[in-house]
Amino acid sequence: MKTVFYASLAVVPWVVVTLLLRWLIRNEGWPVGLVGTLSRCVTLPVLGGWIVMRGLRWRRLRPRGQVGWLLLMGAISIVINLTWFSAVRWTTATNVGILIRFDVVFVVLIGALLGLERIGLRQLALLPVMFVGLALLMEVGRFDWGGHVVGDVMTIVTALGFSVNAFVIRHIMVVMDEESVAFYNHGISMLGFIALGLLGGDFARTADVLGNPTALIPIMILGILVAVSLPLYYVALRRMDVWKLRMFMLATPVLTAVVEWPLWGIELSPLQWLGAAIMLAALATLIWIEWREWRKDTTDNGQSRTTDGKAGTD
Repeated sequence: MKTVFYASLAVVPWVVVTLLLRWLIRNEGWPVGLVGTLSRCVTLPVLGGWIVMRGLRWRRLRPRGQVGWLLLMGAISIVINLTWFSAVRWTTATNVGILIRFDVVFVVLIGALLGLERIGLRQLALLPVMFVGLALLMEVGRFDWGGHVVGDVMTIVTALGFSVNAFVIRHIMVVMDEESVAFYNHGISMLGFIALGLLGGDFARTADVLGNPTALIPIMILGILVAVSLPLYYVALRRMDVWKLRMFMLATPVLTAVVEWPLWGIELSPLQWLGAAIMLAALATLIWIEWREWRKDTTDNGQSRTTDGKAGTD
């Protein structure tokens, strides 16, 4: 099924990026602003070179009347960077991990209220099931309800930003290709990482990183992965409903946790494994529903063509 294929294009690279980011920030202790800025210094040339090699050279970067939308996309990306990474300083990691996933709820609300997308009742019923699984996986018992209002609000703003930007980007991609939009997004959002680094004093370690060739290797790998992952996400975004893609993205923490277990010995509790199983079962149900609908549409179209063919020969 095309739905699963495109969703895999979006989810798998993002899992790899998430794992590398966690290793650099948590294990190596690198500041977020520094990691984001230096990795973008690799990402932008890689994307630019890919755009030139694919033909039409830099003409593909022409905004084509989308300057306002590109600036809006970039501004939202900067807000996402600032609120998402700053939220960890004001609230717990558990709160961030759970609240950030409310982007799915925002996507469904925006799509329904503005008439941009339709979601069936069966698919909608899977949403609370997936959130139950997510709550178990993220150990909702550790959720702190008090004293973290600022950080929690920042996280919710980030989730809203992801949701709004998805529809903005889909609008832009009506006339622009995935790589060009990704180039603009990374270029403008890099300003957010620079601001984050300046506010947090992250660039104090720049000399240490640049002076260590071994330390530059993971930065280069991260920059290349980011250059690949965002255009692939846009490929899926162009071809899938936003709500459906964001539901598939809920599989990211599950796959990340599964990979972290053998890599770094981060073991999951029985309740966390249960949560992961619930989320994967819900995704499997979503795939089954989509497959049923695709098969029905294919059968109906085939019968319609057969009927038209008979009518034409009579």
